[in-house]
Amino acid sequence: MQNNPEKNEIMYDDTLDCTGLYCPVPIFETRKKIDDMESGKILKLIADDPASEEDIGAWSKTTGNKLLKIEKDRDRFIFYIRKS
Repeated sequence: MQNNPEKNEIMYDDTLDCTGLYCPVPIFETRKKIDDMESGKILKLIADDPASEEDIGAWSKTTGNKLLKIEKDRDRFIFYIRKS
């Protein structure tokens, strides 16, 4: 589990970097990664596709996985998703 208490980040269990990938690839990769995780674990997803903010939010609602937080870091989005 990773954590950086100085930045008050959410603790997470795994990371997926989808930088440079565009819809629908980040959704497919996120689904594969989440499917391999245990319930309750948290995935940190990094993506720079402008559509990813809307896509990941909709995917989370559809699948029942909890989107805990979205951060914007320059030209990237950082999502924290808890597996249901």
